[in-house]
Amino acid sequence: MVGGQSLIEGDHLSIPMALNMSLIAKLRYDKTNGNTDTGSDQGQIQWPDEAAFLIGGKLADNVGFLVEAGLANIVVPVEVDTTTGEGEGSGISLLGSKIHFKAAQVGSNQISVIPFSTDGLGVGYGFELLNTGALRSQRPIENRTGFSAAQALETGSGPATGIAFVASSNNYFVNYTPWTPGFGGDNFDISPTGFAHYLRAASLRDIGSWDTGFGIQLWSGEANPADVNGVEQKLVTDAWVVDAQALGVAGSIPVSLYASYGSAKGDTDSLWNTSPDDAKAFALMGQVGVAPERINVYLAYRTLDNGAVEDNKFNATTFGGQYLIAQNIRMELFYVKESGSGVDTRTSDRNARTMFQLFAGF
Repeated sequence: MVGGQSLIEGDHLSIPMALNMSLIAKLRYDKTNGNTDTGSDQGQIQWPDEAAFLIGGKLADNVGFLVEAGLANIVVPVEVDTTTGEGEGSGISLLGSKIHFKAAQVGSNQISVIPFSTDGLGVGYGFELLNTGALRSQRPIENRTGFSAAQALETGSGPATGIAFVASSNNYFVNYTPWTPGFGGDNFDISPTGFAHYLRAASLRDIGSWDTGFGIQLWSGEANPADVNGVEQKLVTDAWVVDAQALGVAGSIPVSLYASYGSAKGDTDSLWNTSPDDAKAFALMGQVGVAPERINVYLAYRTLDNGAVEDNKFNATTFGGQYLIAQNIRMELFYVKESGSGVDTRTSDRNARTMFQLFAGF
């Protein structure tokens, strides 16, 4: 992003004169039904649910970077011992960072090496282009577990540190990443057998007037990070997800379609699923721009079997709408109805949820 910007250039130096920065903020009202001791919930104001400060751009020729910091968890200053210097002060928490090295260009094919670390976006943070929930932060709606198999299985989120080796062009990308589920100096120990492994491949094609993407994610191997007491733990990462998206126009109305299906192997040492049986998830979503560039409505459906016991299944149907006040300011209202024979301890024992959100980025 150097268009229109002056460069500071010298021997082995080429950086923009201007620094590219962005602030993302969310204000949410979240109400659930039946997941409190009294059996009712009046809802909760979440402000800031997320306040992310991002800095990114050109670091050198063929090198780019991104740093993300959280402003929501700034420590409130307290009294500091002037003798020892001990005590807490205000600060900003680092949420993630990566450096993108363009290693080679062969025709239209680019080879990249991307070291990265993230506190919660998952191993796909290294490189991802689809909006199917393969990467936690890249999604068309707020309710990530309601439209994405990867998010429902939790394979598309969580701490991750690794190096992505990527081959890409306009119509495909392949990402192989050796990684460990750690962040911020914790859980960086490597397994005796090496890193855990992540393989992502996707085809990006125009089919008629539709812009489509079809992909697969594979997680394998194990990591041996240390817990908070310094004791090594074995974490198995066996899982897979297939996903697809199609973006186009029906008449004059924008339409987006998303689908994904996946499974996380049941293992007492699993990072994703410690149940005896394999967890499985399937998700579909359709979004329509009923007033193009202003109003979107969507419907999503997800099934999930967490593998805990036989027939422990639950579904989620999400209805929602979005109003774009401006390209960078969006209001969203959605309602989720859960059903099925099981109880998902990861999302509390609730059978309905309503959320209103104001999202802004500048």
